[in-house]
Amino acid sequence: MLDQSPFSLPKPPAAESDITFASRRLRQALVRCELIPGTYAHEGDLAQRFGLGRAAVRVALTELAGAGFVARHARQGWRVAAVDGALASAIVEARLRIEPALVEKPLDERSVALLGSLRGAIDAVLGRDDPSARAMAQQLCRQALDLLSQRAGGFIESWLRDLWDHTERLIRSLELAGTTPPAIDPRPLLDALLRGDREAALLALQEEQKRFTDAVAHGFLATARLLPQDHPVSVRSRLPRRSSNDRKPSPTLSEEKSR
Repeated sequence: MLDQSPFSLPKPPAAESDITFASRRLRQALVRCELIPGTYAHEGDLAQRFGLGRAAVRVALTELAGAGFVARHARQGWRVAAVDGALASAIVEARLRIEPALVEKPLDERSVALLGSLRGAIDAVLGRDDPSARAMAQQLCRQALDLLSQRAGGFIESWLRDLWDHTERLIRSLELAGTTPPAIDPRPLLDALLRGDREAALLALQEEQKRFTDAVAHGFLATARLLPQDHPVSVRSRLPRRSSNDRKPSPTLSEEKSR
């Protein structure tokens, strides 16, 4: 999860390494579209912008490349992955394949208590119009999903984390393009899991997946283009050099004499 919350699972106190912090901060910048999809970024510029060590930035970008957020291009820097129809289709397919793992295991007592608290907090803020409530609702919903993914464990937890970050990045891109998909609502899924009804939980999950798919399709149709990403632009781009054909022709001898 990108943000901290009073509902976050407790972690042992430990100093966060430079690489871990760089990875978390750059992932956050990618998910929130602080780094614009389709543009190029350079290690030195990122280090200066976010107050990070250049070596930590390089390691973090390499890790994020493995998750599909960036790609390295020789002599051009790191290209931020575009947000387009191909990405949206991949997200939809991945959710259909991986998310059913969330309902495979019954909840233990600790998970029931945590999810019950999150469920009540979500109910208090979801659907409110003010920006702070929307941000809090999104954060709490993600907290609930992260808790469920931890129970899935192993590679599935890591895959789901990357998948949901790509999902948030897609939604943020649609928002920047002028269309706002409806907020994720995990309450039917949580209610079914808290009752121990696996079939109802799977049905709620499928309905949420369909709602997301329809919302993304509508968002693409309602927006002529998401972001200016057809022609990647480097943050170090210079003004194009004028070719000999672009230069103004020199005056002729007769023109010089006539002045």
